[in-house]
Amino acid sequence: MIAKTSIGSSFSGAIHYGAGYSVEGKEIMGKADLLVTHNVVSRDPEGIAAEMQQEASYSRCKTPVWHSSISWKPEEKPTREQMIETANRYCQKMGADPKDHQIAVYEHHDKPHQHIHVYINRVPTDGSKALETSHNYARNVRICKEITQELGFSKLEKLEEGKLRHVAVNQEEAQKVVNIAIKAALKEESDTPEDMERRLKKKGIECKYKIEEGRLKYSSYSYQSVPIKGQDVGFTAKQLQARLDKNLELKKEQLQQVKPEPERKQKRGHKMGF
Repeated sequence: MIAKTSIGSSFSGAIHYGAGYSVEGKEIMGKADLLVTHNVVSRDPEGIAAEMQQEASYSRCKTPVWHSSISWKPEEKPTREQMIETANRYCQKMGADPKDHQIAVYEHHDKPHQHIHVYINRVPTDGSKALETSHNYARNVRICKEITQELGFSKLEKLEEGKLRHVAVNQEEAQKVVNIAIKAALKEESDTPEDMERRLKKKGIECKYKIEEGRLKYSSYSYQSVPIKGQDVGFTAKQLQARLDKNLELKKEQLQQVKPEPERKQKRGHKMGF
């Protein structure tokens, strides 16, 4: 687990990025999820940013925005609860107690590895001294090492294809239904995300796919209005794309095998009389 920190003056741009908005101000569907907030009422990025900026205005601090990205190794698959616990411990150890600071944490899905973005208002709600920014690099290294040891991320089991992880009770039925439906579609030789989506829709499952350059980059589903991530139904986007590719290759091989060979033209000889 590693962390990188930057300091800024405007919460609006920072929070909107965390919420998954492009530079042009458009929301990128499937890019981000809000995990947790502290000491803010709003849930939308505009409201969160406004509340933080208002609190910062009561201080002389010119750069109240603290932004840290925390990333795990590709083989580490922290749960939602573990990511929230990591963010809370990180803030606490960095000197920004969640009881005294405004905080917003987002998970992003735009990279192969899991990572979160932590936004802290350096100005505490009690009006005391702003969060110290010196020696950020060294502090990040030390704190990440401590949290890794405390929560045991290095011992987390690699997510295997088809293996179901622990989910909330209300998600268990959706998890099983989607898992079975995906396996059935793969057995029926589904070979593209579009085809998979069509097959699942027939079974009452809504798909939320993010595709870039013809490749599946993010997947989540909804069954009977219960949302669930692809990694929680046994297939990450990368794993599902690999299985679809395999089916496509098999189809190509089968077509090559049944393709009729072109008929050879026989030359007819002419008898010559003497």
